[in-house]
Amino acid sequence: RPGPGPAAPGGRPGARTPPGRQTPALGAASCTPGATSTLWAPSQPPPRPFLAASAAQAVRGAARRGAAGGAGQARAGGAEGPVGGKRRHHVGERDVRGAAGSARPGPGHPRGAGAGGTGTGTGWCRCRCRGSADGALCPQEIRKVVQALEQTAREILTLLQGVHQGPGFQHIPKKCQKAREHFGTVRTQMESLKTKFPADQYYRFHEHWRFVLQRLVFLAAFVVYLESETLVTREAVAEILGIEADRERGFHLDIEDYLSGVLTLASELARLAVNSVTAGDYARPLRISTFINELDSGFRLLNLKNDSLRKRYDGLKYDVKKIEEVVYDLSIRGLNKEATVGAGGEK
Repeated sequence: RPGPGPAAPGGRPGARTPPGRQTPALGAASCTPGATSTLWAPSQPPPRPFLAASAAQAVRGAARRGAAGGAGQARAGGAEGPVGGKRRHHVGERDVRGAAGSARPGPGHPRGAGAGGTGTGTGWCRCRCRGSADGALCPQEIRKVVQALEQTAREILTLLQGVHQGPGFQHIPKKCQKAREHFGTVRTQMESLKTKFPADQYYRFHEHWRFVLQRLVFLAAFVVYLESETLVTREAVAEILGIEADRERGFHLDIEDYLSGVLTLASELARLAVNSVTAGDYARPLRISTFINELDSGFRLLNLKNDSLRKRYDGLKYDVKKIEEVVYDLSIRGLNKEATVGAGGEK
């Protein structure tokens, strides 16, 4: 390797002068009017002029020095500076704050708590919902009670499905009595559900129990029809379920939930009409047809919106048609007259 070249005039001893570069002595005139400067060779780029740093550059420089030397606390809290971090961004306001000593909120902070942690003094439950410390406003607790209601509703439905079988028509009173006993469990579960949320936030969590409440309305209406062949009122259903009928009294039975349950009853009665003929009970389809026609006339008076209730109501006409076909088949075979005579004799 060749040794250092001759020292430049006025330069540091031992320093090498790049090829094509001539350093004049200090104090010597490097440029004269009309002469070409020999300070830089034509092959080299011109030197970058030194400009005074602006205020923004000074702040950014301070931020770099602060992030590199004194921002350990910010990195411990989870913040990454612009130097050495994975996230590289322009030095801006975030780094200035980091250099000033402010760090991102750590795990103990309410906003920096992890997915499974709880903030200090905020009342957040484990499912990250806003509520009291004992979980009185936790949707998970509401779901547990709703799942118990769904299980009870399935048990009642399984019990009442026996009326569609041949021998089941003879045991209708016993099945209705057992169903009434299950509704006692429903009332207990409803009381537990009322304590899981404030009374003024009914519609906030209404979607949790909406469908199971409609099914319970249908089951209550079906039991009442099997007992007296009448339509149960909204107040009677609320009493069976252990809730209120008026909205001002707290947990209540919404009018749309009541109507949806009644529409489900119409579908069940259409099935019962067919099974009654199979079991040899020719008078029951005629009574069911009268009941469904009156129900359809009542729904025609309502001005329903284009929502789920309107879609359920559109299915009522198919139930009416199905029952009319059953009555028509009985008429052309002359079985409806026998049913009428039999019903008059029984009376």
